[in-house]
Amino acid sequence: MPDQRLAVTGQAAMPWLAAAAGVLALLATGFGGWTAALGGAMGSGLLASAWPLRGNPADRAPRVVTSHVLVWVVAVAIGAVLAAWPLRALMASGSLPAALGLGLAAAIGVVLAWRLWPLWTSDAGDARFAFAHALAERDPARRWAWNGLRPAVAVACVIALILVLAWPGVVNGPVRWAFAVLLAALLPLLRFSARIQKVVSEIQAKPPAPAPAPARNAEPVSLDALPELHLEDEAAADAVVDLPATTGSDELDRELHAAARSGRVERALALLDAGARADAVPDADARDQRRLPILAAVLPDLRLLRALIAQGVSLDADASGITPLLAATRDSWHGRPDAVAMLLANGADVRATDAQGNTPLHHAARSTDPGVAALLLDAQAQVDVGNDIGQTPLAMACAAGNWRLAKFLLERGASVAPANAQAPLLFAATATDDDPAGVQLLLRHRAQLDAVDDEGRSALHLAAQAGHSAIVQTLLDSGAGVDAGDATQTTALMLAAQGGHRDAIDALLEARADVVARNNAGHDALRHAVEGEIADADVVAALLAAGARADAVDNAGIDTLARATQLGRWSVMPALDPAFVPPPPATTEGDVAADETTLDRPPYAVVSDALRDGDNATLERFASLLDRDEFTRMLAELAPASPQVIPWLLARGADVDAMREGHSVLGQLLRLAPADAIAAQALDVLWLRGASPAGAGVFASHLQAMRAHPSEHGESFALRLLERGADPFGNDGAGDPPLHHAIRLHWSQLTQRLLDLGVDPCTVGASGLSALHVATACGDANTVRALVAIGGKPDARAPDGQTALGVALANGRKDLADWLDWRGWPLPGRALRAGDLPAAAITGDGDAVRRLLDLGFPVDALDGQGCSALLRAAGGGHVAAVEQLVAHGANAGLSASTGATPLSAAVSMRHAAVVDRLLAAGADLGQRLPGEVTVLMLASALGLPEMVTRLLRAGADVAAADPQGLAPIHCAALYGFTARDRSRLVALFDTLLLAGADANTRAEAGVTPLLLLLGARAEPGTACDETVILAGLDHLLDEGVELDAQDPRGFAPLHIAALHGLMSVAQRLRDSGAPLGQRDRLNRTPRDIALMRGFVDVAAELAEQAAAPSGADASMARMLRPQDRPY
Repeated sequence: MPDQRLAVTGQAAMPWLAAAAGVLALLATGFGGWTAALGGAMGSGLLASAWPLRGNPADRAPRVVTSHVLVWVVAVAIGAVLAAWPLRALMASGSLPAALGLGLAAAIGVVLAWRLWPLWTSDAGDARFAFAHALAERDPARRWAWNGLRPAVAVACVIALILVLAWPGVVNGPVRWAFAVLLAALLPLLRFSARIQKVVSEIQAKPPAPAPAPARNAEPVSLDALPELHLEDEAAADAVVDLPATTGSDELDRELHAAARSGRVERALALLDAGARADAVPDADARDQRRLPILAAVLPDLRLLRALIAQGVSLDADASGITPLLAATRDSWHGRPDAVAMLLANGADVRATDAQGNTPLHHAARSTDPGVAALLLDAQAQVDVGNDIGQTPLAMACAAGNWRLAKFLLERGASVAPANAQAPLLFAATATDDDPAGVQLLLRHRAQLDAVDDEGRSALHLAAQAGHSAIVQTLLDSGAGVDAGDATQTTALMLAAQGGHRDAIDALLEARADVVARNNAGHDALRHAVEGEIADADVVAALLAAGARADAVDNAGIDTLARATQLGRWSVMPALDPAFVPPPPATTEGDVAADETTLDRPPYAVVSDALRDGDNATLERFASLLDRDEFTRMLAELAPASPQVIPWLLARGADVDAMREGHSVLGQLLRLAPADAIAAQALDVLWLRGASPAGAGVFASHLQAMRAHPSEHGESFALRLLERGADPFGNDGAGDPPLHHAIRLHWSQLTQRLLDLGVDPCTVGASGLSALHVATACGDANTVRALVAIGGKPDARAPDGQTALGVALANGRKDLADWLDWRGWPLPGRALRAGDLPAAAITGDGDAVRRLLDLGFPVDALDGQGCSALLRAAGGGHVAAVEQLVAHGANAGLSASTGATPLSAAVSMRHAAVVDRLLAAGADLGQRLPGEVTVLMLASALGLPEMVTRLLRAGADVAAADPQGLAPIHCAALYGFTARDRSRLVALFDTLLLAGADANTRAEAGVTPLLLLLGARAEPGTACDETVILAGLDHLLDEGVELDAQDPRGFAPLHIAALHGLMSVAQRLRDSGAPLGQRDRLNRTPRDIALMRGFVDVAAELAEQAAAPSGADASMARMLRPQDRPY
């Protein structure tokens, strides 16, 4: 054993020696030249091999060091080759190409180091394995992993620093030694920080929660627990495995754990030699989270444990709190002294505890071999330490009945009265077998008979409670207090009587135990015997014979006889009261003989059986033993099969509305009544007594039952249930709501009532179908309409992706499909309302309008702007929608809040077909719009000759005027001034004039159509088309209009033409005889107006004696504006 410890000590020192040698070699780089190159390479290699030396035996140390030094020598040599020419050229000339070349060499070096990044981060013993693994990597993501770039850059920087120190002339003198010291300090720090980061990463990768309980060596292990176990024959399993050089370290670690779990020691040793890590942790997803030393500690072959210890593996606890020493002592009943000795010799903590506070000595106390306990005690294990429940190793041995080990522990100084733990005598008294040997052993070592546990119970209490009569007798013979009480003053006799332990009771009575003693609740031994789990008549008789009294009253004023009656202990009643007549025994169904009946039954069962059998005498005797809650429970149990008991139970206070498992009694009957005539009778009885059908899912369950057993009056009864408070929302046990059941039952009134109560029409049942799916599948058109009106969603999909429309089409029900197809105007996703009719009319969806009208919405319903559906449809030119609305009696004269009517909207939007339909429907042509304007005036003002024609043909009044006296001809003239379409204006004047319009009609203040056509109401400078105005002027001139009419300003036609600069119009008026000298209210002639506006040419034309214009008299305005520009 000392040789082994010396070997382990020497192995532990090897990494430090390598690191120290590496630092010295790095300091040698200060000499420069070849010494710096070789020193830097060897020092880097020695530092790189320091950590892998911890996991390898001493005989492999030269191979580990040589491989790492060789790798760094080659790396420095490659760096020197890459930097040779650029560095020499840069030092000689300082040229830019040389600098770029040196940068390119550095970049190539970093890329090469990145490609081999596993070589710099691996802890493998032989660097050649890591090099081969890096070259064999085929996954590009791992080959160029980003976490490999940082070590690659660090390696490149170290090589660059070595080359700077080795290259002649780069740095010299003290500066070079400063760089050498920097390199010697920097490289160990880099290696140390990289190792710390790797350890932190491994810790973070471990699961935070404790792993499942470790598998025990003595327990069978299922194949599921060994996912990586390859079923090989023994020869193959025990053979030494030569792993290829390309095997990854992680894979080696997994194979090592698998081999250790399955007990293949040879394979595990081979994997360790191949580079598997002794301190590797299991994969996070592995079911068995035990570490390698714990697995090795429970194997019969200790070579793996010895190899792990030789590599310096930790013997501390893992994530579950188990140490190898705890596992070795816990997982073997017969003990494993060889494994325990090896662990102790290598520094295992003998005082470590598991999750329950047990030390290795606690586990050894259950072993049959005291050798393990001896080893632990020799290693200074604490003999009297207690676990979480206060058990010392001696107490654990006593609890297991391991008297051999208990004796050994006593001989080694174990205390029978530990200071901070429970007395071992307490556990010896409750051992599995009634063997007094352990108690006698402890008593010989002066165990205290009056030692108690946390409840104040002594060994005598515990032995009596367990029924260990021999131990009880031993304790009594040793002087234990027979009448001592625990914390509640309960004596050993009471505990023995409660358990019905006759032998222990006899022993205590023989020791003159006080049979009438009472605890803090006033209960004596007889009371405990009656209230025990099994009442024994012989025990009761023995206690009565010893002096117990059946009429003894407790603190609550209840005597033992009454308590026995409450509990239904009829078997002991004759002993307590010889005059008592027990109830008739209950026999089970079948061929069971009378002597096999059960006599002891609670009063509840007695009364229940008596109710079923009609035994009135028994009912009168025992009914008083029950309370209201028990009568209520009995009502729920008996009512479905025995309606005749309902009045009797209700008369005794049974609560008919009490909820039991979420349902009332009536709710239970509602589920059963459709299929059970007797339950239906019980339902009638409770219904007449006003029982409530409340309860989640009760109503749905009733409807579900009604589907299997329909009734003529089922719908009316269901409606009455709703009125009395049944739940319209809760699903039945299968997950279907009441609405679905009502639809399947074709109960339209119930369906509508449920919707009126607020049931969601989009709710889905257990099959994922909505109410619309169900109604469509049932072919119920009325229900489909009602669901759509209340907010059902026809586009909702079932689990198979089918919509209600698809169901209707698949069943060939076009009538249902019509109600489910809302593509033109989509449903709003809520209950439909009257304002949706105008909204549907806006889109022109005639089918939607028709369906909304069929749902009963008023045809003249208004939207938020006060517009009716007919107005919206007319304004949009939707003939089909207009047809639907007119056919349903829509009011064509209903105006919006703005005053617009359907006819004015159709005219304004130039929808001729809609106008014709409205006129055919009798739209009022004389209805005035805002400003007392007629529709004919509106059409004229908009320049719509075709509309004017339709209106006139329908009987519109061509002479109707507004309060200002403006007639349709005036409106047409107003349109004409700004018109651009000559033919439209001509057609408009033709239509009106042919219809009898007076071209000389004067409006208020004497305004005539001619004045309005020339722009009497237009601002000067308003754009206009003079050719269009001329066309209209010619029509009016043909009608003999007055050329000297004046507006309120006194402007005559020539004044207005001059105001707007209308040359051609002025000429035409002048030629037609318009007076040139007519003056306005300000005494201005047309020529004055033209000059005021700057129209010199027009003014020249309006002179009273106009001459042909000469070049000298030519108007400057003619030079400034094109001749072809319209005025």
